[in-house]
Amino acid sequence: MTITRQPSESAVGVSIRHQAARRWLPVAGPGVVMLILGLTAPARPVLSWDEVATADVAHRSVGEIWRLAHHIDGVFGPYYLLMHLWTRIFGDSVLSLRLPSILAMAAAAALTGELGRRLAGPRAGTIAGLLLCAIPTISRYAAEARPYAIACLLSSVALLALYRALDAPGPRRWAAYAAALTGLGLFSLVALSAVAGHLALVLIRSRDRLTPWCAAAGATLVPMSPLIWWGVHQRAEQLHWVTPITLTAVRTFPAGLTGSPQVAWLLWGLLALAVIRPSRGILELTVLGLVPPLVVAGAAVAGTSFWVPRYLLFVLIPVAVAAGAGLARYRLAGLVAVAVFAAVAVPGQVAVRGPTVKNGSDYRTLATTIRGQQQSGDDLVLGTDRTMRAGLSYYLRHDPGGPRDVLVQRSAAQTATLKAAEYPDPAARLADAARIWLVVYGRSADPTGRRHDLRKLLHDRYRRAGLWTVKNATMALYVRTPSR
Repeated sequence: MTITRQPSESAVGVSIRHQAARRWLPVAGPGVVMLILGLTAPARPVLSWDEVATADVAHRSVGEIWRLAHHIDGVFGPYYLLMHLWTRIFGDSVLSLRLPSILAMAAAAALTGELGRRLAGPRAGTIAGLLLCAIPTISRYAAEARPYAIACLLSSVALLALYRALDAPGPRRWAAYAAALTGLGLFSLVALSAVAGHLALVLIRSRDRLTPWCAAAGATLVPMSPLIWWGVHQRAEQLHWVTPITLTAVRTFPAGLTGSPQVAWLLWGLLALAVIRPSRGILELTVLGLVPPLVVAGAAVAGTSFWVPRYLLFVLIPVAVAAGAGLARYRLAGLVAVAVFAAVAVPGQVAVRGPTVKNGSDYRTLATTIRGQQQSGDDLVLGTDRTMRAGLSYYLRHDPGGPRDVLVQRSAAQTATLKAAEYPDPAARLADAARIWLVVYGRSADPTGRRHDLRKLLHDRYRRAGLWTVKNATMALYVRTPSR
């Protein structure tokens, strides 16, 4: 007679816990690591010029945001509405403005681990998530009050939903994919270039799923049509600063995408290592990572350039998963490679937390200087760029005794743009001013050169009592000369 030994209850418990760990570690591990990185000195960098626009628009009413969308930044309308609701609940501190992005990027890292686990196993998922966390630009845009981190999250959701629909198709799964894709487009039109990679995935994996995929992808066009219309009609105003694509721009793209040339070379090296012995999953992920930049590059050559690395940040997710799947084959050597990757990324991680690392001026230092030397009745004059007024207004928002911005005739909210309208007679408006703070964009020995309409007044009737230069800005204090 054969006696079969049944596993003990303790052994069964250990097995269940082991399976649970294998299931959740690739998700929880990268998610927690990214959350810790995102919450490491998140308020240290001064707000960028785009973030001060977020802070400005978030304070507007829903109606004012709707009117803004008809003139500029229409493609950011859903994000501005989200931030309007968020700041009403959680306030408008620097941390609060950036927290939605921090949480979104942590979730994106967790889903990167889940994607790797599904395609290549738990070890691959954990490695993929950790690789993503180590990339400097992921940390930078995790702590950025703009929609790039949310786009990374929604792109990973859409990709997971697509894999689920291809593996076990059904109306609910295709609907979930369509919903995720719609959310992605609502927060980043450029990120919809991921659809080209999704099409390639469908053709590689399951051509018989092409019809339902087309139906699901096509369904997103209906809710996306207003944003697409605004994006097309506002592209000259929205993207005037983007230079045409060049071979140099293509060559430097990997470094711009990762935030470090060394990290870029190492990441592409890990991807190449994975492709040397490719599985179908690795080939699919490589295509998912490479096709969107090719589509955006082609569009840039053919017309308006969208060739901006941060717009394509989401492609790092499939690239990290492919690299993680390749490293997972080597066990201990793979872990060593992850450690080396993280070490190489440390200087970039430190750099993205610098106080003035982001685009724009050092509005915080300017505001601190004004608060330290202001007097009752001071007036404030800004240069003609759109960012300085929004930046200083944010950092002086809790200072009721701050200088008066007396030249504003209509606020940016009232003009339904990102720029206020000034009175046509600035010299007359300042005729009785005792002290004037002049703040202009860029460094200048004579900031009145950026306000030619006030140059004669300031030179004839005032003496310059102070001059300060910070990153991308110059500020001067002019005091009225009693004898004149």
